[in-house]
Amino acid sequence: MKLQFGLLWIEDNFSPQEEEEIRRGAADAGFELGITVSVDGTDIEDLAERQRSYHAFDLVLLDLGLAGGVRGDALAPEIRRLFRSTPILFYSSGDTEAGLRDRMAKDRIEGVFCANRDNFTARASELIQDYAHTLNRLSGMRGLAMEVVAEVDVICRKVILELAVGDAEEVAAKFLDKAVCDQSSANLEKFPTQSNLAERIDHPATDSMMSFNLFRELLRKHIAKMPDGEAKDDLRALRAATKDYRDRVLEVRNILGHALETRNDKGWLILDRNGEPFMTVSDFPSHRSTFLNQLRAVRQISDILITKD
Repeated sequence: MKLQFGLLWIEDNFSPQEEEEIRRGAADAGFELGITVSVDGTDIEDLAERQRSYHAFDLVLLDLGLAGGVRGDALAPEIRRLFRSTPILFYSSGDTEAGLRDRMAKDRIEGVFCANRDNFTARASELIQDYAHTLNRLSGMRGLAMEVVAEVDVICRKVILELAVGDAEEVAAKFLDKAVCDQSSANLEKFPTQSNLAERIDHPATDSMMSFNLFRELLRKHIAKMPDGEAKDDLRALRAATKDYRDRVLEVRNILGHALETRNDKGWLILDRNGEPFMTVSDFPSHRSTFLNQLRAVRQISDILITKD
């Protein structure tokens, strides 16, 4: 999930009103709109390189009549070749929607929407809204929340260290000492009073690491009591498969929860909270594979141990 929507606008004469209408449509969908303008498409190769490196553009707006006599329909095949799956909205005040579609059909260009100039901003807003709907999943929102919290955490840290100088540093240190110790004291007092194990597991003081450590310890004891055989061997193998969960999933989650991304010459670079390189987008497939393998092992353990109704 993301907060930015990238728009490549190939046009030499759009109005401030048209820009504002599209920005408003993006804002209604929950996006901050980033607009890159090309007046005639001569820089399309460079723009395509940005797309390959950063997926900078989520939608291409293409006018029929461009600067220097360039025709949008003549440029469209090259745009589709370089931006293979990015939607294109082709528009003009000098042709009908049907006429614009015929121009695209002539060169068999796929993934193109057409609109008259009078309503192309509304159509662009609709496409942005449709894109937003594809992101409306729990996993996406969870990722977005982590992204926002990560950036706010980094900013707070920088501001605190900037402001807490001289006497203010001691005041800030005492503030954190009290906050952390008070919370620890409260947990020390209240946690043992939880009435059952479920309440202890659900308590905020029981973090994911503690819960997983308990999961593996109870699983170890359960396996030790099982009779020798295939079932025991299978469960032991699955437990062994989760031995790296803490380092390769939980720790990665913790770092990503406070990470930020920046650009380098090869694409996006993920920095830890200290600004040190942690991973690049080329590492993502490996991490996704690890996440999936660990999740599958835990799911299989659950399927073996928990009877379904």
